Amino acid sequence: MRVVKVAVGDEVDHESFGRGTVSSVSGSGESAKATVDFDEAGRKRLLLRYAPLRKL
Repeated sequence: MRVVKVAVGDEVDHESFGRGTVSSVSGSGESAKATVDFDEAGRKRLLLRYAPLRKL
Protein backbone atom coordinates (compact mmCIF):
# COMPACT_ATOMS: atom_id res chain seq x y z
CA MET A 1 0.00 0.00 0.00
CA ARG A 2 1.23 3.48 -0.89
CA VAL A 3 1.71 5.94 2.00
CA VAL A 4 0.88 9.54 1.05
CA LYS A 5 3.64 11.92 2.12
CA VAL A 6 2.24 15.12 3.62
CA ALA A 7 3.70 18.06 5.53
CA VAL A 8 2.24 20.66 7.86
CA GLY A 9 0.28 23.20 5.83
CA ASP A 10 -0.50 20.85 2.91
CA GLU A 11 -4.03 21.04 1.53
CA VAL A 12 -5.60 17.58 1.15
CA ASP A 13 -8.84 15.97 0.06
CA HIS A 14 -10.38 12.90 1.75
CA GLU A 15 -13.10 10.72 0.18
CA SER A 16 -15.42 11.05 3.19
CA PHE A 17 -14.25 14.13 5.13
CA GLY A 18 -13.65 16.48 2.18
CA ARG A 19 -11.05 19.21 2.02
CA GLY A 20 -8.68 20.04 4.85
CA THR A 21 -5.27 21.31 5.98
CA VAL A 22 -2.57 19.17 7.62
CA SER A 23 -1.83 20.58 11.10
CA SER A 24 0.72 17.99 12.31
CA VAL A 25 2.57 14.88 11.16
CA SER A 26 4.22 12.19 13.30
CA GLY A 27 5.94 8.87 12.73
CA SER A 28 7.35 7.58 9.46
CA GLY A 29 6.75 4.90 6.87
CA GLU A 30 3.76 2.68 7.54
CA SER A 31 3.24 4.14 11.03
CA ALA A 32 3.04 7.77 9.83
CA LYS A 33 0.04 9.71 11.16
CA ALA A 34 -1.33 13.14 10.34
CA THR A 35 -3.77 15.44 12.08
CA VAL A 36 -5.95 17.20 9.53
CA ASP A 37 -8.35 20.08 10.13
CA PHE A 38 -11.20 19.42 7.70
CA ASP A 39 -13.48 22.26 6.62
CA GLU A 40 -16.70 20.34 7.37
CA ALA A 41 -15.71 17.29 9.46
CA GLY A 42 -13.45 19.02 12.00
CA ARG A 43 -10.09 17.73 13.26
CA LYS A 44 -9.21 14.09 12.51
CA ARG A 45 -6.08 12.04 13.28
CA LEU A 46 -5.38 9.64 10.41
CA LEU A 47 -3.04 6.71 9.86
CA LEU A 48 -1.65 7.66 6.45
CA ARG A 49 -1.26 4.12 5.09
CA TYR A 50 -5.05 3.67 5.27
CA ALA A 51 -6.32 7.22 4.75
CA PRO A 52 -7.71 7.89 1.26
CA LEU A 53 -5.98 11.29 1.05
CA ARG A 54 -5.06 13.20 -2.09
CA LYS A 55 -2.75 16.22 -1.95
CA LEU A 56 -4.15 19.32 -3.65
